[in-house]
Amino acid sequence: MRSDRHGRKNMGAVRSFGKLMKRPVLALAATSAALAISLGIVLLIRAPRIPSTIGDEEYGVYSEWATSHFSKNPPQVPIYVLSRTFKFNPFEEPNTCSHTMIQKAGVAGSLIRQLGDLGDAEFLFRDNPPVGLRIPWKYKLTDSPDLPPGKFHLLAFSRVAFSRDRRQALFAVSDACAYGDCGSGEAVYAHKSGGKWRFGSAGCFWFY
Repeated sequence: MRSDRHGRKNMGAVRSFGKLMKRPVLALAATSAALAISLGIVLLIRAPRIPSTIGDEEYGVYSEWATSHFSKNPPQVPIYVLSRTFKFNPFEEPNTCSHTMIQKAGVAGSLIRQLGDLGDAEFLFRDNPPVGLRIPWKYKLTDSPDLPPGKFHLLAFSRVAFSRDRRQALFAVSDACAYGDCGSGEAVYAHKSGGKWRFGSAGCFWFY
């Protein structure tokens, strides 16, 4: 009888020990699940990457910016548009247009990172003329920024970073002339209101 009681006690102890061992495993599983859910949420709310081709939405931003840019002083000289986007990485512009300057202007860090993630990549516009680029003045695409001296506007655009709700945008633009020896450029922070883009400074600009 004594041995049976001892055996039952030993079995009870084994079961209790087993329960205690399961608790850390369950806690670890719960922690792992919570981390996985948190990571999923972060990935969902992270701003999307800029796609590998220029889309209609970007052409719309370019078109509205150019129309707004020339609205007060319609161009009296030829307009050229560079046929590829130019690199604009705020993380590599410490003096002219750094990410800290842009952030001080109230631009979300997610928009800045999208442009930084592009690295040195340049992207071609669509066939001449690009279907999506619509401005109320005649223009020509050009493959080179080194045009002969003269009076003209040479517009060049970076890619456009959009917020997830597509109501905020960040990009850079340049309006140059004569081998790039004159003109200016800036980072542009845009907001969509009433179906139209409104353009403001993103905190930095430059002159040629």
